[in-house]
Amino acid sequence: MEQITIGQTAGALALIVAIIASVNSLKKSVKGWLDAALKEQFASIENTQKDIIKRLDSVDMESCKNYLVTFLSGISRGEICDEVEKQRFWEQYEHYTQKGGNSYIRNKVEELQKKGWL
Repeated sequence: MEQITIGQTAGALALIVAIIASVNSLKKSVKGWLDAALKEQFASIENTQKDIIKRLDSVDMESCKNYLVTFLSGISRGEICDEVEKQRFWEQYEHYTQKGGNSYIRNKVEELQKKGWL
């Protein structure tokens, strides 16, 4: 141990630095390989997710439309509803209009408001 020279110390340090650099290079290579291998999988998952969201939005609008039409038809036939039902109607109507709902429901709401039924 007493005979360790500066040259030997420098050589050992260079070896350690080379090992660290090799590990970092290997890590980058493996990461790049994995990214390339999984990129197609992630793209497929993303497309599927977008399709599911689009379908959910469509189901949401159709469900909302069905509720509104049923409610408005009941009011038109003279059915009486309580305040909670009216509050829920307005919540659904607001949601429907924010999503860009059809004008025939909007026209029916305006007609029933003019009559004072809503």
